[in-house]
Amino acid sequence: MKRANFIFICADQLRYDALSATGNRVAHTSNIDRIGARGATFHGHLTPNQICSPSRATMATGLYPRHHGLWRNGVALDERLPNLWQALSRAGYVTMGVGKLHFQPLLAAAEREMPESLAYWAKPGSERWRGPYFGFDAVELVMGEANESTRAGHYAAWLRRNHPEVVDLYEPEASPASRAEDLKEVWKSAVPPELHYTSWIADRAVDFIKHQSNRPEPFGLFVSFPDPHHPFAPPRPYCDLFRPERMPRPTIRAGELERMPAYLAEGDDPKKDPYIASGEQPREQGFLLRTDDISAQTLAIAIAHTHGMVQMIDDAVGRLLEALAGTGVLEDTYVLFTSDHGELLGDHGLLRKGPPPYRQLLQVPLVLCGPGIRPGTSLGALTSHIDLFATVASLLGLPAPATDGIDLKPLIEGRATAVRDFLFAEYHPRRDACLYNQSVITKDWRFTRYPNEPAWGELFDLSRDPWEHWNLFSESEFSSQAHRLNSILDQGLPPQPLIPNEVLGAY
Repeated sequence: MKRANFIFICADQLRYDALSATGNRVAHTSNIDRIGARGATFHGHLTPNQICSPSRATMATGLYPRHHGLWRNGVALDERLPNLWQALSRAGYVTMGVGKLHFQPLLAAAEREMPESLAYWAKPGSERWRGPYFGFDAVELVMGEANESTRAGHYAAWLRRNHPEVVDLYEPEASPASRAEDLKEVWKSAVPPELHYTSWIADRAVDFIKHQSNRPEPFGLFVSFPDPHHPFAPPRPYCDLFRPERMPRPTIRAGELERMPAYLAEGDDPKKDPYIASGEQPREQGFLLRTDDISAQTLAIAIAHTHGMVQMIDDAVGRLLEALAGTGVLEDTYVLFTSDHGELLGDHGLLRKGPPPYRQLLQVPLVLCGPGIRPGTSLGALTSHIDLFATVASLLGLPAPATDGIDLKPLIEGRATAVRDFLFAEYHPRRDACLYNQSVITKDWRFTRYPNEPAWGELFDLSRDPWEHWNLFSESEFSSQAHRLNSILDQGLPPQPLIPNEVLGAY
């Protein structure tokens, strides 16, 4: 009997509450919602790291970053580590990855021969390479977001070969409207939507589905959209779908940042590009911004543009579901949608992401449908990206190595209501060792410590303050709670500020 197919859809920097199915009153994500309606929606799903590469490596390996070694952006994942896509390939699946993978650093040196580096794509003939790569039989790469996507990768090569006139339309100078002066990365893209990388990714994924649906082998497909990661620059009509004045305002509690570790008094420069050029002085991962110097109007446009990017992804997801239905394989395919991490989007007076492990960054959407999953299943248990490898392997009947995660199949099937009492998260900084932090999250609490700066800490009562606006760490009446949670970290995640894996680039 032919095994079920599997499609893993990933967005970049999409927070849990970005979907209409997870309570967003502005969004119209009918296609992503449809996945959950056909199967299960997870309401307590977290990533163990709020930065792209570490989280993506966790999704592939089922390991915490300290165990898979990709502890920060700029480090490469070891191809010898077992991962989900290798397991699928070895079980006879035809595997393909389309879009942003981010298993290797963009600024790795040319002699490293890393296909996800800019240097690799400077070589003549590089566009002919298609894999194999990390268990994928073939890949079609998009590298970077917005105007960065035209520098390297299969999409950039395709665009320059077939539509060279569109390359410059990605630049903010080509915007059909004026660019925000107080936040450099907000503009309306002039790129035709059908030639935008989100559409290109959907085109490649649909072609793969149609080609593989009638073949005897099952298929595994990773579809990874670079958006809604900043810059906030969707093309028309998506940049105009949501009116800025109607966007929900960020949630900020007066005085909340004064109760947080002192580094949050500073932030990145909103007038600088949120990237690091080769040779530039390192800036902290995530390019965290305080919104003090950004006008309410500009921030509202950034939020509206984020919703526009999400809507464009939702339309692309609809195309994938239509392709599955049109080829007759929808009922025989598991479809999973999630994100690597979230986005602050003005909450707490902060933008983008960075060292603080706020809920807006760690909690991400997860919806999953497929054979045997009861439609409309709603799950509130604590689950994590570390669980995805074990769970997918179990659903597909594949052997899998031991991971840091738990097989969620009993939870999905209703044979369990919970799988754990707590989860860990860990952030390794790029620039300042003081920012290294570790967290333990339960249903009711989040505790974070800074081993290299013991005076800093974070404690949030999630039952009363679910989106973490009032740090209780310095209040003596909660010291016993902090001590209890600190002991859990001591036992399960002792401090390990140094990870033995070479830094190859900044990004």
